[in-house]
Amino acid sequence: MSASVPTIGQTVDESACAEAERRLQEYVDRCLTREQVVAIEAHLAACPRCSNCYAFEQEVRAHVRAACAEPCPEALKLRLRKLCTDCE
Repeated sequence: MSASVPTIGQTVDESACAEAERRLQEYVDRCLTREQVVAIEAHLAACPRCSNCYAFEQEVRAHVRAACAEPCPEALKLRLRKLCTDCE
């Protein structure tokens, strides 16, 4: 990320936004260095557009987690197993 992070009310540098968007997945997955985390958090605090992208990503992940938590019906498991064996 750019070393220069705008404060609220300042114009956000498009290249800083591009870098934040590029690093967003790594940020959400907690795969960034402490320095990178500080930089992206400062950018997210100053940039409504990138902050909205981050909020959207968090919402999508929450829905995916919820969907994955639902148990698979036994009948569906059997059908899937049969499909897998039919393909062998």
